[in-house]
Amino acid sequence: MSESGEVNPLSADTRILHVLADTTGPVVEVAKLAVLGHLRAGFKVAVAAHRSLLGTFGVPEELAGEFREIELTARRRLTTADPGSAFTLHKYYQHVDIVHAHGLHAATLAGLAFTGLPARLHPKVVATIESFDSANVIEKTGAEIVGRTATAVLGTTEPVVDYYGGRVPVVERAELVHPDIDADLTVRTPRAEVRRELGLAQGTWMVASPIALRDHTALATVLDAADQINQRRRDRKVVFVLTGTGKDRSTISREFSDRGVLVAPAGDLVDVAAAADVVIASETMTGLSHEDLMQLSKPAVFIGSDRRAGIWGEAAKAVPADDTEALLREINHLLDDPAGRGTSAVAAKKRVIDVSNGAAISETLLDLYAEVDAVSDS
Repeated sequence: MSESGEVNPLSADTRILHVLADTTGPVVEVAKLAVLGHLRAGFKVAVAAHRSLLGTFGVPEELAGEFREIELTARRRLTTADPGSAFTLHKYYQHVDIVHAHGLHAATLAGLAFTGLPARLHPKVVATIESFDSANVIEKTGAEIVGRTATAVLGTTEPVVDYYGGRVPVVERAELVHPDIDADLTVRTPRAEVRRELGLAQGTWMVASPIALRDHTALATVLDAADQINQRRRDRKVVFVLTGTGKDRSTISREFSDRGVLVAPAGDLVDVAAAADVVIASETMTGLSHEDLMQLSKPAVFIGSDRRAGIWGEAAKAVPADDTEALLREINHLLDDPAGRGTSAVAAKKRVIDVSNGAAISETLLDLYAEVDAVSDS
């Protein structure tokens, strides 16, 4: 069962192979959570990794029957062992359906393993990619291999998402494990002062969002809603304040300043979100995570897929990425309902306490794999 309450559509017979090189940090922590979560969900799971990682996944005895480990000689960076590791993966590909490679090096090996493999035996590849140096010929070559062979890329940073946008069918921000949900989100500037600094007149309603400011459908819908909301309801004034970063930030600041949109300094994002009447969460945000927004106890609307909305549970109404009418309806509903705003805010705070981020990540990945599995190879 997914966080959204829907039965996961991925076939129970799906065989999943997680690939890691000599990976460390948040990327490998997600991989470990995913392996355990996918085993508990009843899937057949294997891990292909450097020997230093094998035996560290904490698979309990009762799940070991559906778990396999495959030793790779690949290190964290390019070595002469890479061709052998790629060939090892190549031999196993006919026995798996989904490959999830964690890290650029692992994803490069996963792509190289397709060499000589008939198309009918190709598994679908999901790659989690951390930041890489495009000026480094080795990393750039690896990134290009991933772009040709992966069906989905989960970027740990916005530049990675931007790089792969349009190159592979599915590109999203990766969800990483947050080591402490009680991170310091201290509000340093009073609500009234934030609004005054933003130039908001008294009585103006404020809708804030850390949505990434680059070309994507949800952002276009948010901007469209900002342009229309005051035309639809002339009995009140609403301003959208965006704190996200991205390559279109300056363009939006310039072109939408007369259409009810303000682009606030990215460094003020906590204070701005805390000063808002309503916040908009999305699949792609910068600076603040879903858990961060929940901690701020703000009434929220989520824009994007049901799969990614699941992290909010009942704490936020979800609207499709391309549905301006639905977004306007949910925002107006919250602005019209003081009690509803309070209920939503309390639910958000409770949600971040109740939800296991690790469990949510493993379930969300299963939904992503189902989407990837349905992508045509043509």
